[in-house]
Amino acid sequence: MLYEILLSIHLLSLVGWAGLSTGAYLVVREVAGSVLPNSYKRLVHAQAAFAGLLFLSGLTMAVLVYGFPKSPLWIHYALGVALVAGAIEAYHVRAARRYSAERYHRAIRMLAPAWAVILAVMLWLMVWKPF
Repeated sequence: MLYEILLSIHLLSLVGWAGLSTGAYLVVREVAGSVLPNSYKRLVHAQAAFAGLLFLSGLTMAVLVYGFPKSPLWIHYALGVALVAGAIEAYHVRAARRYSAERYHRAIRMLAPAWAVILAVMLWLMVWKPF
């Protein structure tokens, strides 16, 4: 029962992390002036919170199912990718807080390929469990 609850939290967090501010960004980049709207900045913080919840629920499921030191190699790779994603999210939050809209949009254009690769690698690791 606990595993199913954690899995539900994990999947909902994935939607919150990957989908929440992606849709909002597509709107904001078309209408934003020189300053990002405060509502969008709050959404970026919510996205970062979902990323943290995604990490914690995944780690908890791994420990629950495998025990951490004995977990399969794919989980350790996923943790490494998650740490990179966390660093990118921290930069994303900082950029949303401090940058002008123009500079923020440039930063997002640089980060978008990294997010795409991270999402693809994580899905590959989680679905196919190659190692």
